[in-house]
Amino acid sequence: MYGWNRRQFLITGTQALAAMKLAGMAQGKPKVALVRSTHPKLPRTAGPDQELDYEIVRSMVWKAVEYGAPRAGSLEAKIKPGAWVVLKPNIVYLGSQAGYRTGDITDMRVTKAVLEYVASRTKAARITIAEGGSYRSTKDPLTDNVVTQNGVRVDALTYDWGTTEWPGFGGTLSGMLKEFSEKYPGKRFDYVDLSYDVIKDSSGAPARIEVPKLAGAGSFSRVPNYFVTNAICKCDFLISIPVAKVHEQCGITACFKNYVGTAPRMAYSAPGQFWNSKLHNEHSVDFRIDPFIADLAAFHPPDYNVVDCIRGLQYTEHNNRRPDQMVRTNAVLAGEDTVSVDAAVARILGFRPEDIDFLHMGAARGLGSFNFRDFEVVGDELDRVCASWAKPRQWYARANRLWRIGRSAETPVAAWKPHTSFGDILFPEQALGERAPVYYAAAKIRSEGGRKGYLWMGISGKVAVTLNGVKILEEESTTRFRVGQFQKEIELRAGENELRLQLEPLGERLPQVAVVLVGPQNNGDGLDGAVWTA
Repeated sequence: MYGWNRRQFLITGTQALAAMKLAGMAQGKPKVALVRSTHPKLPRTAGPDQELDYEIVRSMVWKAVEYGAPRAGSLEAKIKPGAWVVLKPNIVYLGSQAGYRTGDITDMRVTKAVLEYVASRTKAARITIAEGGSYRSTKDPLTDNVVTQNGVRVDALTYDWGTTEWPGFGGTLSGMLKEFSEKYPGKRFDYVDLSYDVIKDSSGAPARIEVPKLAGAGSFSRVPNYFVTNAICKCDFLISIPVAKVHEQCGITACFKNYVGTAPRMAYSAPGQFWNSKLHNEHSVDFRIDPFIADLAAFHPPDYNVVDCIRGLQYTEHNNRRPDQMVRTNAVLAGEDTVSVDAAVARILGFRPEDIDFLHMGAARGLGSFNFRDFEVVGDELDRVCASWAKPRQWYARANRLWRIGRSAETPVAAWKPHTSFGDILFPEQALGERAPVYYAAAKIRSEGGRKGYLWMGISGKVAVTLNGVKILEEESTTRFRVGQFQKEIELRAGENELRLQLEPLGERLPQVAVVLVGPQNNGDGLDGAVWTA
């Protein structure tokens, strides 16, 4: 139905990574650049806790672009003469909105530095800043969800940021574009509000477009078509310029999560709202937004990425009014392979890249690797900026997807039906293809040595769990399903471990289960040195 088999996804992802490794052997490993404000090769430096000015930010961005050169040799070599280049920052909120605080959106100085680089160093003909935020355009006739400043209605293009939010950048986005238009008269500079830039069909209605296949991978959502925008799909070159911060629903927000702003709000918002509520409702899978993040990126994956890691937010992705929410790192990252760049961001924020679902999806599409052996971090040392940012309360690592399903405990597990769950949740009736009074499921865990951690489970129905033949858990639940509602301390032996589940319905409700391996800190992060295997 969806044109994509989940076991194919795993196999194709492996093939894509293998091909990438072969290419890396021929050309050298892909590069992810990290430049801190203390970098010794900057014309002028500042401490990791100091405020920065535009000159320092620009030198950091330009040095990161130099270090993180794409396979073409340089960014200017990759951008063809006459190209239409779109820069996609994150400007989800404006300064006077309740959800905004410093660190919530891309630092305007980073966006300006990328714009200046492309304008001065490439032969691009048109350079566009494009974003769709949670505020209506001044041209929108509707009056809900509007932003005013000094009694005047404003939007991303006309909001005046003053001179204190980002020292060295003052005024409006419109003013910045005008400044560059005057400085580079042979190029066109403009802004596209992606909230309204939806691709339409012949009748003028928003058109649903099927997710394109990359490396054999199609949609990761149960609804495989989306409303998308002209600028993203039709531009020649796309540079993602996100801010790095945590996110309540997918762990981190950086290059991939930046694509939520490419979904047109005119098509995905509900009456009286101006955020992509329908996108979340239609395309989330098992409480995760990762599938539609990955899918939106497939319509035009970033040709390059520059990440603002100067200031970001912990705990939640928007203002929660905690005084310690904003974290200053004073760093910039850059690179061509989006998965690898986001993996580096994850490490900086204190996450394990392999725990993040959308990175698995991006890797399956050949957009990079989250394994640090497959790419090179250049510039400054990553470990010097890695920290344990406060995670969202509901955070948990990617659940097991690889199962064998059977109807009888007397049948050897090897004869049970292999099944790859679509998302975190195993629905045994769907997996087996028929209803049964009792279902049996088995999964394997390979451990590099003895490991202690926790098993997090979400359960509907009655479940008995054994690990290596020893019963460790027996629970039943008819309450609201959530991953992590049951937590059990476990110990793995070196080598292969087997987890078996016996699942029974309670009443009319069919059983379902999700299982996550969690580390000894019991904070939702995965268990180091242990992986699920087929």
